Amino acid sequence: METLRASGSDDTPRVLIVEDHPMIAELVETRLRIEGMRPTKSLGGREAIEVLGGQTFDLIILDIMMPEVDGYEVLKFVRAQESTQHVPVILLTAKSTQEDVEKGLNLGADYYVTKPFSGAELVRKVKILLEQRRTGDTAQV
Repeated sequence: METLRASGSDDTPRVLIVEDHPMIAELVETRLRIEGMRPTKSLGGREAIEVLGGQTFDLIILDIMMPEVDGYEVLKFVRAQESTQHVPVILLTAKSTQEDVEKGLNLGADYYVTKPFSGAELVRKVKILLEQRRTGDTAQV
């Protein structure tokens, strides 16, 4: 695991990828590294909650369907913690019904992306949210 960054010591965006499918996690991680970001992978919800307790991130990409602790529970945890409640979250999931989308957005996700997904579109949404966070602009795009 990477160590905590000192405040202001590095402007490289840190992204937590919470995905139990190793190939998808690797694909997203590689794409974000190419874009100049510092991704950290977590292969499940329980591990993600532990990581979030000791590290700071600028954005979270979160799968929903995971064993033990699902993405909805992780999202609830993120929104309930003072240290993470304003961190943008993109749900990246195979759950694609309107009910699923509404549930994810109602729980506080900023974007809902369904699998299979476009890597370019995911990166575009990541960049939009990171820029909004950097500038303090919370207007939905």
